[in-house]
Amino acid sequence: MGKRRADADSRRFFDEFPWVRVSRFRADGTIDPTKQIAAIPFPDGTTKLISVKHTWFARGGGWSFFVCPKCQRRTPKLYLIDQRPLCTRCCDALNIKHESQMGFGREARRKAQDRRLDALIAKIETNTPLRLKPAPAVWGKEAGRVYNSRRMRERVRRRLIELRLHALAHQQASSRADDEDTLRLLRPTAEAAQLLDLRPIWQANSPETLSQALDHAQTIILAALESNDPQQRINAAKILMRTKQARDRGL
Repeated sequence: MGKRRADADSRRFFDEFPWVRVSRFRADGTIDPTKQIAAIPFPDGTTKLISVKHTWFARGGGWSFFVCPKCQRRTPKLYLIDQRPLCTRCCDALNIKHESQMGFGREARRKAQDRRLDALIAKIETNTPLRLKPAPAVWGKEAGRVYNSRRMRERVRRRLIELRLHALAHQQASSRADDEDTLRLLRPTAEAAQLLDLRPIWQANSPETLSQALDHAQTIILAALESNDPQQRINAAKILMRTKQARDRGL
């Protein structure tokens, strides 16, 4: 078990607070690129006067940024912390962390990662345009609905592969003899090692071969659930209990 950090009792998470992103307000006209201040509505119903700065491109167009009221840094995103708009750096100084990275317990972190994955999938699969302004027709259907759709789809693909690997392995900490650093290694679970040959998975040298090896492993696991050998059925069930579907059902 990992060591409990001294700041754990005062730790809060970004998911608990309302936030705004500058790009949406620039697109709908709330932020005027000719002015240095804007009235920004937050999701909790409050409105704050926020300083903004603008960057102009040589060939036309530009970007806008919020100015954090506390540190005066430019930022594309602000969180409302105790009725104070703050950037992520100022939030970090207040011990506000991402739950997917600093949640209490491995299971809580994985559930937070699952929620982020569900949000990404919902964006990609939506039929409603998420862009405020229409995209050029040459961008195609999906790109016209979702900004950076190809990058988002690649993130989903990587995360799904990671989840399938975690179902076959667990994180185990091992320290050096001098106790300086802690190295985190993926080690196969005993159930996975007994049920199937894991060498093609760990030796895969490309995303394609890794995906094929995982598909083959999933086929073996599903077949093991219908096996006449009780031990094989138990091993397969233990692996499936570590999947995202099991966490969604509270198992």
